[in-house]
Amino acid sequence: MSLSVVRRLAAGVGSLALLASGVLADRSTAAPVRQHHRHPVAHNTCHRNQIAVPRCGVLWGMFRMSTPDTPYWKPHLGKFERAGHRRFDIVKNYTDWAPGDTFPNPAFTHLGNHHRLVYMSWNLINYKTHQRPSYASVIRGAWDKSVIRPEARRLKHYHHRIVVDIDHEFDSEAQAGKGTPEQYAAMYRHVVRVMRRAGVHNVIWSWVSTGYLGNEAKIRRGYPGRRFVDWIGYDPYNFAQCQHAPWRGPAATFRPFYRWTAHQRGMRHKPLILAEYGSAQGPKVGRWYAGVGPTLRQLPRIKAALQFSATSSGPKCTLTLGASRAALDGFSRSGRSSYVLGRSAGVRR
Repeated sequence: MSLSVVRRLAAGVGSLALLASGVLADRSTAAPVRQHHRHPVAHNTCHRNQIAVPRCGVLWGMFRMSTPDTPYWKPHLGKFERAGHRRFDIVKNYTDWAPGDTFPNPAFTHLGNHHRLVYMSWNLINYKTHQRPSYASVIRGAWDKSVIRPEARRLKHYHHRIVVDIDHEFDSEAQAGKGTPEQYAAMYRHVVRVMRRAGVHNVIWSWVSTGYLGNEAKIRRGYPGRRFVDWIGYDPYNFAQCQHAPWRGPAATFRPFYRWTAHQRGMRHKPLILAEYGSAQGPKVGRWYAGVGPTLRQLPRIKAALQFSATSSGPKCTLTLGASRAALDGFSRSGRSSYVLGRSAGVRR
């Protein structure tokens, strides 16, 4: 995620606490906006298996910040679909760990009803109170009755498949203090078991780390095991000037963790998802986003990609596509590429 979001997470604010002000929250009860325009029709039409892995191409989508006083769909995602002349295959939002609140909200249910796979990132923090449950408390069942089982009932009545991750980027400094990587893995398994025992069978479980290879030992220790994970996610960014780092193209950004998972037991055969990705702005940002499609062709285990379009610590570090016409044009070009759409020659659909 964006640099400022990571930093503010570590301080108890940011994307997890921004929800308290409704910036990312899934709590909005605003009714979905009725669309009167014609939706773009281009999208990935390849057959998907039970965990939504497309036989060809890549599920294409994004996360876009919203506020509680603006309807989520029309001003935030719809304009990017229209600009890109295609429909998103997958859309993402973040939600918290709070008794009485369940997901997906009406706006995202609407998106699910209209052929978009919904992805929810479920974070162990209460956005209103800033309470951060420990992994140990989840493992011993302290949240089964108040949070996990009510969510299970909600998901059982959601009539589509849905992707869910739990406390994404568990290896980041922002998540420090909740427990060890081993406790994270045990917590993840506990949540999945409670859901399955409650009869929830439409959830596709995503396990998300930063993908930073300086954390590989921690990431390996936090893996819940292949029986509990459907997709492996990671969040690669070209932060460039945001971290006083060299500019890195999409291949250099995506490839290191991709290669690492290929040598890890229990991971090598799992589909990969870019649960967040993006680039800092700069003269080459248009070329960067235009290169995402060709890069994905070279990395065929990546079956879904979600651009993280959100503000950061300043104009030089913003990750929003709307900040640059070149970025939006490059992103749109990749989203319409024959490989991403699954229209490459000789592909079985």
